[in-house]
Amino acid sequence: MSRLLLTWILLTTFGMRIQERNVDVAVQCFAGIPSITACLDTPFKGYWEANGGLPVFGYPLTGPNLEQNQDLKRALVTQWTERNRLEIHPENTGPYSILLGRMGDERLRQLGRSAATVVQESGPQPGCLWFDTTKHNVCNQGAGIGFLSYWQAHGLNVVGPDPYNRSLQLFGLPLTTPEPELNEAGEMVVTQWFERARFEWHPDKPDEFKVLLGLLGNELRHTNPPTTTSIVGVEVNQGWVAATGGELKAAQPHLVRYNAIMWSSVEATRGARNWASIQAATDELAALGRSGTSPLVIVRSTPAWAQQVAGSACGPIKPAALDAFADFMYDLVTRYSVAPYNVHNWELGNEPDVGSNVVVGDSAFGCWGNPTDPYYGGGAYGEMLKRVYPRIKQADAYAQVGIGGLLLDCDPTHPPAGKDCQPATFLEGIVRSGADAAFDFVNYHAYSYWSPARQDWDLASASWKDRGGTVLGKLDFLQSVLQRYGVVKPIIMNEGSLLCYPGAQTCPSDSLTADQANYAIRLYTRAWAHGLAGAVWYTLNGPGWRLGGLLDANQAPRPAYQATVLMNTLLRGATFMGPLEVQGGEGYLFRKGSTTYSVLWTNSDSVVNVLAPVGIRAQFDAIGQRTPASAANVQIGFAPVIIEAQP
Repeated sequence: MSRLLLTWILLTTFGMRIQERNVDVAVQCFAGIPSITACLDTPFKGYWEANGGLPVFGYPLTGPNLEQNQDLKRALVTQWTERNRLEIHPENTGPYSILLGRMGDERLRQLGRSAATVVQESGPQPGCLWFDTTKHNVCNQGAGIGFLSYWQAHGLNVVGPDPYNRSLQLFGLPLTTPEPELNEAGEMVVTQWFERARFEWHPDKPDEFKVLLGLLGNELRHTNPPTTTSIVGVEVNQGWVAATGGELKAAQPHLVRYNAIMWSSVEATRGARNWASIQAATDELAALGRSGTSPLVIVRSTPAWAQQVAGSACGPIKPAALDAFADFMYDLVTRYSVAPYNVHNWELGNEPDVGSNVVVGDSAFGCWGNPTDPYYGGGAYGEMLKRVYPRIKQADAYAQVGIGGLLLDCDPTHPPAGKDCQPATFLEGIVRSGADAAFDFVNYHAYSYWSPARQDWDLASASWKDRGGTVLGKLDFLQSVLQRYGVVKPIIMNEGSLLCYPGAQTCPSDSLTADQANYAIRLYTRAWAHGLAGAVWYTLNGPGWRLGGLLDANQAPRPAYQATVLMNTLLRGATFMGPLEVQGGEGYLFRKGSTTYSVLWTNSDSVVNVLAPVGIRAQFDAIGQRTPASAANVQIGFAPVIIEAQP
């Protein structure tokens, strides 16, 4: 049993309270099981063992992470398993400080089968258990064996409740009647859904395995936007997939953003779809799908016949044409959600919070923004989502729909002198329109500009420094808007990098590229530690906009590419454990299995010494080079250091 510093992060409704304590941490890992890299951690390990273990919960999919609870609208320390989600509820005492997620109900709703729409039964059946609350029976499928016996034989191992209530706490109420359904393995099996489980009847198996529980944890996480398995993403410009294929394969980003499918190209004339017009994009999406990445595909460009603002392809869609766009999206998603494309993540527009009055009509970004509207056109965009979202879900139950990446030019709560921050009200307009149930995640953009000064480049922007910089300040603002309306959504920073500002300075190549590697470590680490569902570098292909590419003009790796590969290699599947103290800088602790990774840097020229973690075995710089590792102290400066240890 090892000795580690474990940080429990407990979030209250309006703020965060951090408690740190030294504890004996017992973990259980499954080294012999392919693809299972996560470990059961205290206190979830004891709960897992005491309440059914592998048959009931399955293997762990993650370590403990801070995640938003959709019902409670707040964050909880959470660990996912193949069949369930375990949550720490610090407001509860005793055995109820760990509760199970309502996975069955969530998955049913995700499939468009809300329990309220399911046909109820007329009354009790002989030999069955009747649940008057939901009007369903639970029965056996064979003599003394089946769903009823399984439900009654399993329950939480807690003192006090009778067997009925222990089973109720583990599985919840039945939500459906038993019916043949196609499961995720492609088998037609009799299935009954419960609040926290899905029972499947397999009559061909031995008696102890005739009732199996569905892998709801796997399914729900599969349909979520990018998770903490890896938050590392890149964007590849159209026309560059083949030229960057080798580097893409080596980097293995979890998310690849692709711009774009053009509605105006496919349907220049209403009702006449010309799919051949986007054959190049089709070929590239097939290549991305075969690479095993998760493409995030932008759909934009309104055809002339559907434009609300004449001549503005990037602008809003006429209300009378919204159903036509919904039909187009249904066909588009139907085509590209299957192999070899496997596209399940869609982004509608790009920087829609830019006004049509400030960009050209065929701009690649914008332009739903309406300066005459107090919420800058967000309501009109929300109305589009409400019409389109149901059709996308009809085409692909696994589809995830994101708001077009928001530019968020400045913070309206701390407006810089002479700047109009009204465009930042766009998201509030979307939510106020009632569209909060018509998107799955929020995207935003966050660029920083290089300077030779040893400083936090994110804080150099006057527009967001009062909130903590471009990446974390914009995140904080978006979270505050969503929280005000009781909305919980994953957030992705889907465009960002360290750029050379044109005309204001020269950017010496060696200095810029070295600092871009330093910035990549900062960007991905902060994103991971602050709960972003993804962080996308713009772009993989080089030299990139304002010299921001991870590759150079010959598509050869720059240092920032090496930093990206390093982060994805070391931290894929890791769990953020909490902050570490670095004088004048920042530190973050991650764990993957029994290995810990400390990511540390200062935000100035200062150099400080920190105690080496117990079991230190390697030290890496930003591009992955090993440096001597001291068993006593580690020297930390402006360039990030990653320390690997096995306590």
